[in-house]
Amino acid sequence: MMYFQPFILAFLVGGCLTALAICLGGRFFKWPQRIRDVHCGNVPRLGGLALIAAFWLAVFFDKNLVIDKPLWGLLAASAVIFIFGLWDDLKNLRPFWQLAVQIFSGTIIIASGVAIDYVRSPFGGVIRLDQWQFALAGDHYNILGSLFIVIWIVLLINAVNWLDGLDGLAGGVSLIGFLTIFFLSVSPTINQPPIAILAMIMTGGLLGFLIFNFPRCGKSLIFLGTSGSMFVGFMLGSLSVYSGSKVATASLVLGVAILDTVFVVWQRLKSKNPIWQADRQHLHHRLLDCGFSKRQITLFYWALAVFFAFVAMISGAQAKLLAFFALCGIMILLILYVNARSSGKRLE
Repeated sequence: MMYFQPFILAFLVGGCLTALAICLGGRFFKWPQRIRDVHCGNVPRLGGLALIAAFWLAVFFDKNLVIDKPLWGLLAASAVIFIFGLWDDLKNLRPFWQLAVQIFSGTIIIASGVAIDYVRSPFGGVIRLDQWQFALAGDHYNILGSLFIVIWIVLLINAVNWLDGLDGLAGGVSLIGFLTIFFLSVSPTINQPPIAILAMIMTGGLLGFLIFNFPRCGKSLIFLGTSGSMFVGFMLGSLSVYSGSKVATASLVLGVAILDTVFVVWQRLKSKNPIWQADRQHLHHRLLDCGFSKRQITLFYWALAVFFAFVAMISGAQAKLLAFFALCGIMILLILYVNARSSGKRLE
């Protein structure tokens, strides 16, 4: 019951608020069309409102959670993300502001007392991140550990944000990520009940949202929006840094999104285009152009996430590294496939 009750509350609140956002979001707001969008019409981007509200309510009503400094950090950062994300969805702000908010969210986590002293090496032993420290307002912070946290959270936010291109894609893969964090957190070797509760809250909220966001024939009903995708990526990044083993696991579950982010950034640099310039070079867009349906692409991503989540949960550090190399191989094959299909279409 400790995990079931917050899950049900987040599910009900997330589902009800998502339905309300669908009814009111398109009626009272004008949502600008973007170059990467594959939908038509004025579709609300208020999924973030439903998720963040479900998260807040489930946290405050859960008797098993102590709202300590790190948890206040999560709540404060989610408020910042929601305010900025809603503003960005309505006004299409410059990418600089997105990056600034992402970095600021990471610094909130560090300021709330979260630190990483080391990460486990796949070749045995650990890699220390606490050699250099600095003091600020009476607290001590690790320079390398703090940089790692900020870079990791920014990477996860952008991976989920850029994955949010098709109905159910980012939400479903992220739900699998939170479930994986839950199972790891309740395992005897890690045993972190508070993290497990937070992971189940996010799972419930996302499931309530996905009821309305699952790919279906016809018009899209609602999107995560900038606030939703940034919040989900932020929570995945934050919960995974509470234990070093979850960082490697999150890297596998979100491996396709992370590698796609790296590939797209490299393509933009090679083409001398701004890194933050939106386009349709992401793998899910290119698979869509190859003739696959939205549902087929979404279910394929989900299947990959489930498979590598299972591998991550039963594997040690070296096996996880081998699994990540296998994932890189899958990505290379997919990119070669879509490139060949694109070349064939150009020759026709």
